[in-house]
Amino acid sequence: MRPILVGIGLCLWGCSALAQGTAVTSAPPDVELGLEELLRQPLKQVPRDVEVSTASRFSQSAAQAPSTTYVLTAEDIARHGFRSMADILRAMPGLYVTKGSSFNYIGARGLGRPGDLNTRLLFLIDGMRINENVYDAAQIGEEFFLDIDLIDRVEFAPGPGSALYGNNAFLGVVNVLTKRADTLGGLQIRTGLDSQGLQQLRASWGYRSEAGWEGWLSASGARQDERPLPYAVPSEFEKDIRERLWDRSKRLTGSFNAGAWALRFGATDLTQGVPSALEGSEEDVLSQAYLLYYNRFISLSHERSLGPDWDLFASVSAKSHTYRERYPFLDPVTHQQRFFGATSLGRWTNWDLRLSTRQFERHVLMAGLEVQDDREQRILLGDEGDPPIQEYYGVNRRTAWFIQDEWQLSESQRLIFGLRRDASNVAKARLNPRLAWVWSGIPDATLRLMYGSAFRAANLNEFAVNASWEAPTPKPEQIKSFELAWEQSLTSQLQYRASLYASRLTDLIDQNQVDLPIYENNASMRTYGAELDVERRWDQGARLRLGLSLQRSKDANGAPLSNSPRSLFKLLYSQPLLGDALQVAWQSFAMSRRDTPAQSLPGYAVHNLNLLWRPSLDWEFSLGVYNLTDHAYVDRPRTSEPEVRQERRTLQLGLSWRMGR
Repeated sequence: MRPILVGIGLCLWGCSALAQGTAVTSAPPDVELGLEELLRQPLKQVPRDVEVSTASRFSQSAAQAPSTTYVLTAEDIARHGFRSMADILRAMPGLYVTKGSSFNYIGARGLGRPGDLNTRLLFLIDGMRINENVYDAAQIGEEFFLDIDLIDRVEFAPGPGSALYGNNAFLGVVNVLTKRADTLGGLQIRTGLDSQGLQQLRASWGYRSEAGWEGWLSASGARQDERPLPYAVPSEFEKDIRERLWDRSKRLTGSFNAGAWALRFGATDLTQGVPSALEGSEEDVLSQAYLLYYNRFISLSHERSLGPDWDLFASVSAKSHTYRERYPFLDPVTHQQRFFGATSLGRWTNWDLRLSTRQFERHVLMAGLEVQDDREQRILLGDEGDPPIQEYYGVNRRTAWFIQDEWQLSESQRLIFGLRRDASNVAKARLNPRLAWVWSGIPDATLRLMYGSAFRAANLNEFAVNASWEAPTPKPEQIKSFELAWEQSLTSQLQYRASLYASRLTDLIDQNQVDLPIYENNASMRTYGAELDVERRWDQGARLRLGLSLQRSKDANGAPLSNSPRSLFKLLYSQPLLGDALQVAWQSFAMSRRDTPAQSLPGYAVHNLNLLWRPSLDWEFSLGVYNLTDHAYVDRPRTSEPEVRQERRTLQLGLSWRMGR
């Protein structure tokens, strides 16, 4: 790490020295700026009163929230050239992301079980749950609902969150907030191309009327004719395999707001081509297989005031998910090529009703009711065109009520208590409490003491795998966690956040790596950790953010967990070169070594560099270099597959043009 840190320091020093004589472009004091122009002005101070909504399910100052919330804004996303949700999450403290051959896997606070499909993090879009209902998976690659340019900010609240959100909020909650028409107004065209052959095109249109309603619509597509080889293959097969390794994706997303009503919808289709041997053929024939993802959602919400001290929020959403694997085989009767594989189908609706009041002195009360009706949960196995050989289905309804009270004990102390009860057709009812004490007795500082619990019930996929081996369904897993967090602004331009946590996990659902490939409940285990996040800004517009995460995870026998890095280091730095028109940004991510059931993985460090040029408000050019040092490293997200090569040096160009704002 020493030469890496020295190199980073020299880079930052050089950028700062280059910018010392450069005046930051700013508007004259008598010129009124629009919202987008204001957002692009360099902030000299670290914003302390940023509003967040994930910690309490309503907007409040981040300094007053009952849990630490990390935020990355649209400006951060643009400056650093983040290309996907995976890139954004990789920059968040305590999270690490691994790209498999066809899926992106997330680990949080040292817990990233091999093969887990991100079921222990709850994902929201504008507060709406989007984990699907067959695998409980959170999809963060090209199958994610939103283009990166449509995101206003991403909030990550680490720690157990079931007291507010129920199932899947096991290690934290990620809330993706979309932009409004004031920043998406007019017609915008964006195109991108990278050195790996990925081509992207997006068009969006937004409008805000004088009558008060607004909306936007976005459509995009991407294709990659030859993806990089995820595995090492013999050179004689490399060309044929590359030709069968490709991606096609498209998205359609929209938002409409009128008064207290909000309508949102989204659809994403992703088809991945993968090489596969032609089963049933007498010769070794390489053929084309397919992985298909289809996701849909539509939501309607209403928010209104019922009086000076009462507020009501209600929403309903309908979602669907389809995942299909198609592998070729030669029919022994007709000698024609057909396909076999697995198909998962999910359809469900979510209902959310919340009532909050400040009627009682020194109290902010919130009560809510949530229902998830799983109308379809199926996994089908067999040959296309024939009745399925095996079929698994679920019939489930999740119902929950919750209550939270924020009690202002004094001017400097608040006590937050929450409780939620979740019940379903397939698991016993569960109570999850939450308790937090927030003290702000020192100016520009906040101390939090927090306790919380969370659970995750077995999903249909885990049930189906066990049923095929006549094994019982695992019990729901649980976590209980204590956390101490301190946040302080030493100056208006320097802020840091530090936290210590200890968690106890019981009945963790894990796949057996020794005997039968079934899901089992493990004995209890413990995790301990510390996180440090430092943010610094300078008068000329430079920004620096450093993150360090340390953790230890051990099972009941004292052995460390697999795929559990002991340390993560993150750096985000951006610097104006020619005022705000030209920005350079540097990102570094380092992870310590890990052991998996299949092999030991060495630690690594990856560096990215991005240039962002905005000659006007209507034009934007970006040039990003990812894995700048071309570091070769591998990962093993699934023990049933070979080690996967991670991204080598990649160059990406982006162009955005806007008119009719």
